[in-house]
Amino acid sequence: MDCDLLILGDGPIAHSLVLALQGSGLHIRVIDTTPPSALTNNRAGQDASAPERSVALALASIRMLQGFGIVISDAVSGRIQQVQISQARSPNRVTLSSELLQAQEGVLGRLVPLTTLQEALVAQLPADSDNFQRLCWGPVADFSWLPDRVTLAWADGNRLSARLLVLADGGHGKLQPLLGLQRRGWDHNRYACTARVGPLSGPTGTAYEHFLESGPLAFLPRADGIFSLVWSLLPSAASRLMNSSDAVFLQELHRHLPPGLSGFSQVAGRALYPLHFQQLSAPTSSRILPLGNAAQTLHPLAGQGYNLGLRDAVTLAALLREAATQGADPGSETLLRDFQRIRRRDRAETIAFTEGMNQLFALPPLPWRLGREIALSALEHNRWLKKRLAARLAGVELPAASSIPALEVTRFGR
Repeated sequence: MDCDLLILGDGPIAHSLVLALQGSGLHIRVIDTTPPSALTNNRAGQDASAPERSVALALASIRMLQGFGIVISDAVSGRIQQVQISQARSPNRVTLSSELLQAQEGVLGRLVPLTTLQEALVAQLPADSDNFQRLCWGPVADFSWLPDRVTLAWADGNRLSARLLVLADGGHGKLQPLLGLQRRGWDHNRYACTARVGPLSGPTGTAYEHFLESGPLAFLPRADGIFSLVWSLLPSAASRLMNSSDAVFLQELHRHLPPGLSGFSQVAGRALYPLHFQQLSAPTSSRILPLGNAAQTLHPLAGQGYNLGLRDAVTLAALLREAATQGADPGSETLLRDFQRIRRRDRAETIAFTEGMNQLFALPPLPWRLGREIALSALEHNRWLKKRLAARLAGVELPAASSIPALEVTRFGR
């Protein structure tokens, strides 16, 4: 056996899992499966025209990262002190404030550039040794399975056998047919337009989630005094706006601003990403476990992708640590079945929330808009419900079935 744990993917979820397993004694190999050409583009330096890619870190995720030795400061992240939820052509809104949680950090979360998060995680990774190695071998060419191991091969002749294979490649490795993964999902027939937009007035620590007929329009405060924009658009509108001038883009954006935002004077880093929902799974007897976006690709609504994946990683690490102390097989069906049982409800609730909210606000204006207005008004005046929703989105209150000792430090009321 070459290793206990083989991780495909060299991104934030893979790195988080490695950090959560430090000191476990497991032999771990991390393989970057990105093709060389894409790898060069991904590692290019950030400049003013680079596509906007940021990660919304929930409060619980910030606490978990602190456990890895990573401090997310004001210098590198935007403070999300409150979230405002609204819909087009409606005066009603819901405001979820960090004061509802009475957390010492004073935030619901923070917005961090993806490159900053990646660099912080990599800086904490252990040096290469017999127990840990990072390798850049590119896409997997072949796969074989035996009851006690899986073996992967690459086009250049490299091969590795492992007792557990974790897929943490963000779902971009096209491994579904090779590994026989089960898939369910659907296309939203929308594109997410991301960009950096400069406000005419300074940021307030407020994140805006504004629902249009085309989908959600989100503004998230960055550390540099501007907003990260995520705008759900129909394909025709997405193509038109991507090819328009900055002035035309901002003019169209100003037609859809949520209450509280007056306008913007600059835009940079425009990019388009297709929106879809996808869930990949493997039998618990297969020694294969998709993790993070490789397991569930979520709508960017509420920014739950990395946060859900981090909870996946911490949970798996706790189970693997326990197995290591007992000398048990890290890829056993029992361990993978326990992981699925523990993570099932948290995953299901998060998926139901993001997909449900997206579908609810996409329903025709009449009579649904009136119903949504009533619901927003009722939620705004129910402090108990607002507190529960804020705690759930911040990741500090999880379903009881999803709580394990390693997660107890993130519990609401700490």
